Amino acid sequence: MKPVLHAALFLGLAMPAFSATTTMDFDGANKTHDSILTHITEALQDSSMGLPENEANGIPSHRLVEIKESGEEEIIQPVKTLDGKDSYEFMPNAKHYWEFNCTGQSPKPWGICWSYTFRPAMAGHNHTSSDPYSYSFLNPQTNKPLAIEICKSGLPGNTPFQIHYKAPVFSTLVLDHFEYSGGCSGTYNYEDRVTVTARNLIQLAELVEEPYFNLKESPDQQSHPGNFYATPDTNSKMKQIAWEYYQQYNEKLTINDMGLIWGGRYYTFYPYNCWTDGQYHKFHRYGRQVDVRSSSVNTQQKRDCLKELACRYQVDPILEGKAPGSLLGRDVSMLSESELDVLDRDEHYHFNFTRPTDPSVYPADDQRKECSSYLPPEVSVCPKPYLIK
Repeated sequence: MKPVLHAALFLGLAMPAFSATTTMDFDGANKTHDSILTHITEALQDSSMGLPENEANGIPSHRLVEIKESGEEEIIQPVKTLDGKDSYEFMPNAKHYWEFNCTGQSPKPWGICWSYTFRPAMAGHNHTSSDPYSYSFLNPQTNKPLAIEICKSGLPGNTPFQIHYKAPVFSTLVLDHFEYSGGCSGTYNYEDRVTVTARNLIQLAELVEEPYFNLKESPDQQSHPGNFYATPDTNSKMKQIAWEYYQQYNEKLTINDMGLIWGGRYYTFYPYNCWTDGQYHKFHRYGRQVDVRSSSVNTQQKRDCLKELACRYQVDPILEGKAPGSLLGRDVSMLSESELDVLDRDEHYHFNFTRPTDPSVYPADDQRKECSSYLPPEVSVCPKPYLIK
């Protein structure tokens, strides 16, 4: 049996007191990539032995436990998928542990092997053209998938054994596999869904292109082919703002980026990018943010009008990028889509539709910048003020 486990997922492997090894740290804190690989190798040397299946005389059991930010623990119950399989759902960045046991009347020593396999393409990540469905993280030394198998044998019966880990910051489908040996036997497979829709926290709905706005097309679509997902509230307000802007100027706003189908971290970083946060769309996790191309909103009046329209929906569009304001007055009508995509990094509008009534999340969403007033100005800056409510 050679299951595969992506090491980047782990926070740590906690051993009970009877084990020679009390703690193994896989979180990568204050370590280089090389030392992480060294720690993994040492762990496997201590935990690769098995026991014959005919020794089984106990009953295997296991449960998945989530550790809340408050430190409280909650047992996660599996749910049935459409094809009848057991599945666990939890948020990105959540802390968990699997607890295994072999129970019975004087069960013989037992062992457990546990593995994970990522399927991030199911959640909107397509980071390789060769096999996007089985995309995995790479060992920087060998350029091959970084994978390990966590096994432990010689465990006393009726004594639980815990494996602690942390979910990645991005959403993904995870194929969860483990096998018992020795005093207990059994093979189990689950589909774990790392998604912000866990427990109906936030419902993501796809934004469909309308006659009054465009959805950008750029090389980024190859890595994230479905990046126009948001909450229903965000969708409806963004559509209304785009419609009112179109009525003013007979010009379409271009939507750059929103969120992925299951939410979670937008960009990941090679190679240890499971729980590594960073720059680039840091807050596009929960379907509440929208980036809008600013290069076509190229006059001060258009920009003032866009802000006036957006503020009526309690959203203050913020210019972001390397050089906010640099595209004002520039004619970009002859530029290609890829050139416009480069300009977006210099300047774009960020709309944050987060509301005080939205569920609390971890990591926290960005705080919305309030408009100075949601009342219409005495004299509208838009050319057709009669269209404004």
